[in-house]
Amino acid sequence: MTDIWMQTGTGRAFDLMAPAADMVDLEHDVAEALAREPRFGGHVRSGPYSVAQHCVLGADAIIAETGSIETARAFLLHDAKEAYIKDQMTPLKQAFAAHVGLVFEMEHGACSIGLPAAARQTGKLIFWRALAEMEFKVDAAIHAAAGHTWPLPPDIAARVRHWDLAMLAAERRDLLCKPPKPWHASVERVPPPARLGRITVWPWPKAADEWRARLHQLFPHLAANAA
Repeated sequence: MTDIWMQTGTGRAFDLMAPAADMVDLEHDVAEALAREPRFGGHVRSGPYSVAQHCVLGADAIIAETGSIETARAFLLHDAKEAYIKDQMTPLKQAFAAHVGLVFEMEHGACSIGLPAAARQTGKLIFWRALAEMEFKVDAAIHAAAGHTWPLPPDIAARVRHWDLAMLAAERRDLLCKPPKPWHASVERVPPPARLGRITVWPWPKAADEWRARLHQLFPHLAANAA
C-alpha cells in the first residue's frame, strides 16, 4: 500500500498507485459510484446521465443485436475504473495534455530537447503515457476482482470501442442539445444501436441496481458469491 490512496464508500482504502483486486468492491463501491458519476461532465439538462446507465444500456444493446456475452461482459466493465478515477471527458483529457505540453515547453523548450514544438509534444506524450498507465492498473484490478481477462483480446477491445461510439451517438441524439459544430469524425460516422429505444435518465439508485443486476447476469459466479 502506497501513501496515495482514496477512501471508498464502503470504507475501503483503494491505492491509486498500486490497485489490487482485494481493494475492489463491485457490488457496492463500483455499482454505486458509477451510478452517481455523470457522463458529459454533467451537461445533460434532463438530469445527470450516469456511467452505470451507459454501461447497462450498451451491454443490453450488444446482447440484443449480436448475442455476444463476451462483448457484453467487457462493455459492462469498460468504464468501471471511473468509480475510482472519474469520468474524464475526452476534450478535458486533450486540454490537460495540451497544458502539460505548454508547461513542458516553457520549462524545457530551450534545453537539449531541441525546438519548442518538440518539447511541447514530449510533454503531451508524457501526460498520455501516465494516464494510460494509471487506467491500465485500475482496469487490471477491477477485471481481476470480476474474474475477467485483462487485457482484453484485441477483437473484443475493438468491439467495445465500436459499441462505445454507437452508444455515444444515441446519447447525443437523445440527451444533448444540438451541437454548435461537428464532433470528431470518428464520432460522427458511427450510427446508434439499431435496437436501442429512446434514452431517458434513470435516478441513481435504479442505475446502481441495474448495473449490479447485469453484473450478476453476466458473471454468475459473482451472483453466487453475493447470495
